[in-house]
Amino acid sequence: MGMTDDDDTVYCDIQMPLAQGRELLLLVTTLRESNAHPTLNRVFERMQRELSISIDIVESPPTWGPWCQ
Repeated sequence: MGMTDDDDTVYCDIQMPLAQGRELLLLVTTLRESNAHPTLNRVFERMQRELSISIDIVESPPTWGPWCQ
């Protein structure tokens, strides 16, 4: 059976204030570096990337794009 037949993918899309985003990024980084949950390393890596991009956009909004005033 392939992923299409039995897709057990779960999603976690959470919104939070910038301060909590920074705190969560720190926590995820600490967890990943501790290697206490090696099977979650890829998940932690993706969380770090998504949080970093999101934080960066809030801290320095792009000067282009449809969301600019």
